[in-house]
Amino acid sequence: MSTNSPHSAVPFLMKNPPYDAAKDFTAITRMGSYTLMLVVHPSIPATSVKELIAHVKANPGKLTYASANTSGVVAGATLKHWAKLDMLHVPYKSAPNALQDLLPGRVSMMFNDFTTSLPHIKSKAIRPLASTRLKRSSLFPELPTMDEAGVEGFDMDSWAGIFAPANTPQPIVTQLNTELRKIIDSPETKQKLRSAGFEAFSSSPKELDDFVKAQLAKWGRMVKDPGIQPE
Repeated sequence: MSTNSPHSAVPFLMKNPPYDAAKDFTAITRMGSYTLMLVVHPSIPATSVKELIAHVKANPGKLTYASANTSGVVAGATLKHWAKLDMLHVPYKSAPNALQDLLPGRVSMMFNDFTTSLPHIKSKAIRPLASTRLKRSSLFPELPTMDEAGVEGFDMDSWAGIFAPANTPQPIVTQLNTELRKIIDSPETKQKLRSAGFEAFSSSPKELDDFVKAQLAKWGRMVKDPGIQPE
């Protein structure tokens, strides 16, 4: 199983990744998408993305955004670049570490996953403003997307898929796809993954292969446009 981190972001965030995301794997099926959202500390006087952007512009250099993974890094940099915001990026090794500083307000905001955010949203310790995909999440349908909130074209799919090594024989690919789709699309699996903040759905091998190529082009732009330097 792989995600957008090694298959979409790392090829542009590392100078010499030890693999080719497009050529070294055989696509089997998509698994679905995580729900990523922009959340802020309640001390931030904003209940929408437009209000947040206005607040950051009124306080240049005073606000910070945390990141806990490649999605958080790129999403934050994309918003900062799109709205021309002056705010400091504070990277963390994991979402729990970042949340430990967001909850008391040591950092102002972050793009985080549904699973770790939800308990703190329910307790009103953090406030959600928008999700990152063009289509609203079925897990949080009342939450607008970044595109709906005014950041036109903002579309970051934090996804997962299943792959085999390059040149895997077609009969094996077909059999794996057939059996895995039965599992992924079963109501039991969908419900279990939904409780973990993941929207499960499968695909054909070609659909995943085409999706990976499109995501590589999209993430390449999202990394390069804000000037994120590969390590």
